[in-house]
Amino acid sequence: MIRQFGILAVALWGVGAAEAGERLGWSLAISNDSIGDFTDRWQSSSIQFGAYYGPAWTGAAPEGFGELLEFRFRTDILTPADLEAPDPADRRHAGGLAFGVHSYSARSGFEVRGGVDLVVVGPQTGMLDLQQELHKVLGFTVPTLDDFQIEDTARIDLSGEVGRVWNMGAARVRPFVEAHVGSEDFLRAGVDVVIGDLGRGDQMVRAVTTGHRVPAGLGGGDTGFSVVLGADVARVLDSIYLPESLGYELTPVRQRVRAGVHYGADPWDVFYGIAWLGEEFSAQNEGQFVGTFQVAWPF
Repeated sequence: MIRQFGILAVALWGVGAAEAGERLGWSLAISNDSIGDFTDRWQSSSIQFGAYYGPAWTGAAPEGFGELLEFRFRTDILTPADLEAPDPADRRHAGGLAFGVHSYSARSGFEVRGGVDLVVVGPQTGMLDLQQELHKVLGFTVPTLDDFQIEDTARIDLSGEVGRVWNMGAARVRPFVEAHVGSEDFLRAGVDVVIGDLGRGDQMVRAVTTGHRVPAGLGGGDTGFSVVLGADVARVLDSIYLPESLGYELTPVRQRVRAGVHYGADPWDVFYGIAWLGEEFSAQNEGQFVGTFQVAWPF
C-alpha cells in the first residue's frame, strides 16, 4: 500500500508541475557530513531538488499564496555512528524519500512559505542498498545495518515558515519562525543574515537538513559574493526517526549554527556552507558538522 501511495504521489507531482504555469528555474542542494566533518554518521546525506513554476519573476515572490510553486524531491540517509557494529542505543538507519509542493509569497514585508510532502521511510525506499553500493564503489565502509533500520512507514508532512527581512546597511537580517508536523513534530525559531547584495532579487529556499538559505536561481544575471550566516533552535515533540517505543529520548532543544558563501556567475548561482548540528537524542554524545553544496540555474 505504501509503495502504491508513493507511485500515486509521483504521478500527481508530475501532473502538477506540468500545469503550474511558467517554468522559472531549478536548484539542487546536497548536504553531507563527508563535506562537513569528513565522517559518515547521524545526519549523513540529503539531496534536495526543486523545480520552480509561476508567473514571470519580478524580483520577489508574488503576494498571492499558491502562485509561486516549488515542486520538491528529497532523499535522506540517517545512520548510526558505527556502520558495521552500531551501539544499540545509537540511532537506527533510516532511508527516506520525499515528494512535495511548496508555495512562497511576500506581503506587507513578510515572507511566507507553506508546503506538503509525502515522506516514505524504511527498507522499502532502497536507500540502504544504494548506500552500500556507493560505498563499495568509493572504497568507504560498507554499512551492515540490514537488521538495524527504522521500519517501513509513511507520513504526510505539513510545514510552514514566516520571516521578515530587515535591511541594515550591507546586511539583511531575517528572523523567522517555522512549524512542522508529520514525520517530525517541531516548532523552530531562528535568524538568517546575508552580507552583500547577491541574492537580493532571488527567491531563497531553505535546505532541510542544515537550514541554509540557498538561492533558487530565479533572478539570474547577478554576479559577485554574499556571506550567509544563520542559527536556530527547535523544540522537537516527536520523530519517526527516533521513536520513543525504541527507547530514544529526544533532546529538549535541537540547535543549528551555520555559515556559507553564495557566488553568482551569470546565469549560475553556486553556494557552499557548513553547519553545526547539535545533539538530537540523549545517547548522541556530540554534535556534527554537515556541509551543503548547492547549484541553481534559471530556465
